[in-house]
Amino acid sequence: MVYNSNLVETERENRMFGFFLVLPLVIIIITGNQLRARGFYSADDISALMKTLYWVILPPLLFRTTYIAGTEVLKQPNLLIASTLCYILTIIVAYIGSVWFAHRGNVKRVAVSVFSSFRSNNIYLGFPVIQMAMGEAGLHEASIYVAVTTVSFQLLSIAAGEAVLYGRPSVSGILNMLKKLALNPLIISCVLGVIAASFGFPIHFVFDEAMKLMSGAATAVALLALGGSLDLSRMGKIVKILSSTWFDTLIKLAVNPAIMCVVLFLLPISKELFQVTVMLSAMPNAVNCFILARGMGMDSEYAADLVAATTLLGIISIPAWAYILGMV
Repeated sequence: MVYNSNLVETERENRMFGFFLVLPLVIIIITGNQLRARGFYSADDISALMKTLYWVILPPLLFRTTYIAGTEVLKQPNLLIASTLCYILTIIVAYIGSVWFAHRGNVKRVAVSVFSSFRSNNIYLGFPVIQMAMGEAGLHEASIYVAVTTVSFQLLSIAAGEAVLYGRPSVSGILNMLKKLALNPLIISCVLGVIAASFGFPIHFVFDEAMKLMSGAATAVALLALGGSLDLSRMGKIVKILSSTWFDTLIKLAVNPAIMCVVLFLLPISKELFQVTVMLSAMPNAVNCFILARGMGMDSEYAADLVAATTLLGIISIPAWAYILGMV
């Protein structure tokens, strides 16, 4: 065997870049958190940042990227089938593990386990990571993923949680989610982008430049808002949190993306879309897991601990998955 020092050095640099990939994002998240902790941002300010991102900044980004992707969004049956199958398999694994040993006898925690098993922080953290790793081309693929999978993503998550809590998904819960999805500005933007591209509607360069400028603010605003919404005071008891959430943290950061990998090998898609899909599956739990868990009557404190645990360990798992996927 011939030892090649250049190859070894390249491998080392790639692994290091994987960690450097998340460090700028971590710095902005901590900045947002400290601005909130020191009173520069109030709770209302963080809410306003999130509202601005959700209603003003992200819709142009998603419209523009899906418009550029065009009808490619409509030609992804494998992505739709694979992602839906991955969600179902992840729910089954999370349910069996939590019922048999992780949360035996604690229905509200079992509900959190299945509900959050694949709920990734795609928008506030996933998009910035993809942009850092792959640039605007990566955002195009991420927009395709969001456009294709959001409905099944939301419905299966809510249905699984309610099935554990009440024995079956409630009709009112499903209808309420469908109503929210129909009014979701991110979904509407993706749909309008596909329609505009399908019918060949031209976008004047002035409006295109305006959307590009608006989209450029997405990463910083998303990370500041994420930092301001995280309760990092929980990190003071992180050992206790990790000891109680280890199973669901493992499911979210390792098992879910691994299942996605396997399913996509059986139902192949393009290399770039494969990388983006698995990476988004490997993101930590979104902050709204806590909000939704509280609203649905689950163990919301445990959900908050799970968000903290997956976000902290995401500093390690995100670079690891980036390296595995050949993104660094």
